[in-house]
Amino acid sequence: MTFQSADSAVEKRPAPRLSRMLGYAGLLPFLAGALYLTAAAFRLVDAQFAAFATLALTVYGAVILSFLGGVRWGIAVASARAEAGVFVWSVMPSLGGWVAVLLPPSWGLLMLACGFLLQGGWDLHAGEKGTLPQWYVRLRRRLTVVVVASLLVAAGSLLILLAR
Repeated sequence: MTFQSADSAVEKRPAPRLSRMLGYAGLLPFLAGALYLTAAAFRLVDAQFAAFATLALTVYGAVILSFLGGVRWGIAVASARAEAGVFVWSVMPSLGGWVAVLLPPSWGLLMLACGFLLQGGWDLHAGEKGTLPQWYVRLRRRLTVVVVASLLVAAGSLLILLAR
């Protein structure tokens, strides 16, 4: 299955509105977790929910990372010529997310950030090969930047909290 088109208008078309809305809405738990942990680290709010916020952020990150692997699995299933490696690599985000939940919290958040960076790189590469639509690649790039930044801010804030 290839998504490249000779028509440059098709390549430039924006993500479907619902995809954009759901994608951006999906950032809210990442942003909320990072914001709360940062506020707690700088004593702007009570840190009593820091453990819960960290767990919620880590589990949500693992679920979303797994979802992204599922997207790639689905595209491979729909393709008549999917390579076996695509199936193998598409399960790695789920396994990485699972391991991240089992790690100490700051390490889990860092592992998730790495997982999102790797998945984002794979998506960019797939977009260049034409196996992902360009609108998806552009949307994923934007979402990945915010997700990775949120996870790194949350991990740093958690380290500040733990150092107190």
